[in-house]
Amino acid sequence: MDWFVIVLTSFLTFVSPVNLIGDRLIADQIRSRVYKVEDLSVRVDNSPSFQAVRGKIERVRIASRGLEIVPDLRVDQVQIETDPIDLRWQSLSGSSLSQLRQSLRKPLQGAIAVVLTEGDLNRALTDPQVKARLETLLNRLIPPDAPRFQINAITVDLLAGNRFRLDVNLQQGLNPNQESNALAIAIETGLQIDNGDRLTLLDPVVMLNGRKISSRVVNSISGSIANKLSLNSLERWGITTRVLRYAIAAEQAEVSVFARVDPSASPDNP
Repeated sequence: MDWFVIVLTSFLTFVSPVNLIGDRLIADQIRSRVYKVEDLSVRVDNSPSFQAVRGKIERVRIASRGLEIVPDLRVDQVQIETDPIDLRWQSLSGSSLSQLRQSLRKPLQGAIAVVLTEGDLNRALTDPQVKARLETLLNRLIPPDAPRFQINAITVDLLAGNRFRLDVNLQQGLNPNQESNALAIAIETGLQIDNGDRLTLLDPVVMLNGRKISSRVVNSISGSIANKLSLNSLERWGITTRVLRYAIAAEQAEVSVFARVDPSASPDNP
């Protein structure tokens, strides 16, 4: 959740009245706040231009290639296009979700399209911070009384036909006094998004230390994971997201998402 809010508030900072001198200057602001970007274009549509001072912007379009917000976390392509924006700039003073929602006069919504390459994904999976976040997610998905796991290595192989393979090497037993066991897990599966918000695994095959896990067990686990990863869980925070399109091909994945942040209820935002 934190990364989502930080990205949104940073995006609005880029297009605030202070920066609305020209598209090129906004692009320079973005370049100064990321580690690297190979190609970047920005267009802000607003007529008359003074409406921006009042917090009204018709549309913002941003397109990038080779974007690295931090080292080793590269996104091959990103395109963002917003619907009309209407907010109070003076209320946008921090990076919390509540402050963001309180600044909105109307829902903030738009679409984002992302292209990821297999090479970039595997490079990111070697990053210690990414591994730590994945370990946290993994240990949340398993029962509380089950042993905890540490990820030693993880790689992804993007396949044709909306399929991918994941190879994970885990270390069971993080307690120094507990006996450790290495687990090699290989997962190959198709991917489907139901109703734009629920991830479903298609025909998953799971190997544990070279032995195939029964389909009954795999389907039970994948169903439980799908329930926990539903995008509907964001709606309690006033955020609606829907996957518009996705495609996995050899060595490349694409996804387009619609996102909307609703204003908080207040005297100005009933």
